[in-house]
Amino acid sequence: MPKAFSWLAILSLTASAAVFLPQTATASDTASVSTLFSSLTVAPETNSGYNRDLFQHWVDADHDGCDTRSEVLQQESLTPVTFSSGCTVATGKWDSWYDGGSWTNASDVDIDHLVPLAEAWGSGANAWTAEQRRDYANDLTLDVALEAVTDNVNQSKSDRDPAEWMPPLAGTSCEYATDWVLVKYRWQLTTDQAESTAISTAIQGACGATMVAVPAIAVPAAPITFSDVNGSTQFNAEISWLASQGISTGWVEANGTRTYRPLNAVNRDAMAAFLYRLAGKPAFTPPSTSPFTDITPSSQFYKEITWLATSGISTGWTEANGSKTYRPLSPVNRDAMAAFLYRYAGNPAFSVPGTSPFEDVPVSSQFYRQITWLASQGISTGWDTGYGCRAYNPVQPVARDAMAAFMYRSVNGGTGGITGNTCSRPAPPVTPPPVTPKPPVTPPVTPQKPANPGNSKNCGDFATWHAAQAWFDTYYPWYGDIAGLDSDGDRIACETRPGHP
Repeated sequence: MPKAFSWLAILSLTASAAVFLPQTATASDTASVSTLFSSLTVAPETNSGYNRDLFQHWVDADHDGCDTRSEVLQQESLTPVTFSSGCTVATGKWDSWYDGGSWTNASDVDIDHLVPLAEAWGSGANAWTAEQRRDYANDLTLDVALEAVTDNVNQSKSDRDPAEWMPPLAGTSCEYATDWVLVKYRWQLTTDQAESTAISTAIQGACGATMVAVPAIAVPAAPITFSDVNGSTQFNAEISWLASQGISTGWVEANGTRTYRPLNAVNRDAMAAFLYRLAGKPAFTPPSTSPFTDITPSSQFYKEITWLATSGISTGWTEANGSKTYRPLSPVNRDAMAAFLYRYAGNPAFSVPGTSPFEDVPVSSQFYRQITWLASQGISTGWDTGYGCRAYNPVQPVARDAMAAFMYRSVNGGTGGITGNTCSRPAPPVTPPPVTPKPPVTPPVTPQKPANPGNSKNCGDFATWHAAQAWFDTYYPWYGDIAGLDSDGDRIACETRPGHP
């Protein structure tokens, strides 16, 4: 028969501050499998540098002459064991719950590290001391950490995780996934995305709701530091808090460092992940069919996005064709951020001010209630623009550093809220209309006296009256009708020439 459900055994407990449980649970002696699973950090594995010899085993930790293998064989044998020499176990009776096999010769049984050594290395053990890796390889405190199983089944498993291997015996997936969660929780090991998805599937329903004893944490998680955040970074304290709560672990860069990218905009898919983790990763079974046409169950943060929708924090957009979309890669603007946090807080009762505290958020604005609630709580007080005026910049995307500050204040209290409006910006000076300059006055040109032509012209010398009159007008002011062209004294010359009016 397979091994009795070991997760129901009474294990070592802890109430240490190092225990990170979702905020919806309390650090007590029991928690549901789903709760412990939700507390695990999802992160890519780092497998380079692994060597089995980095995990010293088997050791005689209590110095009684029996090493760890012998101790496990003795503990899990269903009959008294015999020894070949010293404390080397020769015979007994072991039921391998992975495959249902039953064995009496110890040589047919392997001691399996439920979470393999290579898996542990890639999930965080690469940062441990040699002593911590030795303790992991010989962990007799958590009775599910080491299992006596059929040797060839153990060799078939090798270093694979639940996304790649599960016990072949039908009906064991819940027990195996639960034990895997307990080991990873005790040693604060991460899970990669495929592994996390496989475990989530295995603990659906009653399995995930099973209450288990919370194991003592053996290796407190090392504080996360970001190479692009330091003491001079704006919101450094809030970003560090966000990391310590497991709300954001940033990015692992090619050189192995972690970055937070504080000035990057927060996209809507990441926003869902932030709020889900802020809520303590509550137990939630994502729907098999997506409520949004632009995400699928295989999308990054699918669980978190559908939790956000189910919780009423965001219902996405209704498109022209009637479909629902979430727009996961769109940035979150500051007005929408106020709405997210207001709904996350449970849509609290709030008397909306009749006058906006922000000069760029009129009373008619979308999300006016949510923005002014955010301001009243001191979660965001916008920017001081002078003269007692403040701006909120509602359609500006939220940067990741500001997001850390918003979340920190929503949990730990704001910085002093504002509800009124003290803006007294002076009116801009009146600018007189431009004066069109008058064109410069050109002084009249004084005509120059022409030389006296004398009586040198007769009307017959001009082809037209116009030519004769022009000659007459040129000399008449200075010399009179010197050529005798105006016979009747009316100052019209040569009236007989063609063209005379």
